[in-house]
Amino acid sequence: MSNFVPRRINAPYDFEITHNPHGHWTALDRGGLTGGTFLTRKDAMRFALSETGGDRRHVHVLRSARRFAGDAR
Repeated sequence: MSNFVPRRINAPYDFEITHNPHGHWTALDRGGLTGGTFLTRKDAMRFALSETGGDRRHVHVLRSARRFAGDAR
């Protein structure tokens, strides 16, 4: 019998969940590869957790929305 144990090839995404000024919740990967906008924090968390395989260490809830370089005031 083999002792083969499958391992994850790709590291999971790291998500930041924020509440934006428009009243929506966003879950965005820190690498900019995936994300979404949601009506509730619960939905944003559900999405992020599904993308990270349920690993809460890779989901971070921030107090306020971060401003990106291309955002206008």
